[in-house]
Amino acid sequence: MDNFDDFDELEDEDLIVVVVDEDGVSHEYIIIDAVSHKGSNYMLVTPATDEDEDDESDDFEAHIIKETGEEDDEIIYTLVDDEVEFNEVAALFMENAEDYGLEV
Repeated sequence: MDNFDDFDELEDEDLIVVVVDEDGVSHEYIIIDAVSHKGSNYMLVTPATDEDEDDESDDFEAHIIKETGEEDDEIIYTLVDDEVEFNEVAALFMENAEDYGLEV
């Protein structure tokens, strides 16, 4: 994604990001939203796993990832683990919680 301002214009197939963890394991995430904050780009994502038909829970797991670099034309993202940074960015995403259909 070259320009976060164009996020709303992405097609469904572009709403998946693959994150490789420190063990080299790839994880697919569905992009829920994206924001820029203090010169950095962030995405709110949820794991792209098959839903369990027996699970009637409305709970889901979401993460905030941050663009941290680029390598071989691939953007590198890392999970935000700094508590202050996480809270600041989470507050930005919470402003749009109704757009995601979330109750907080």
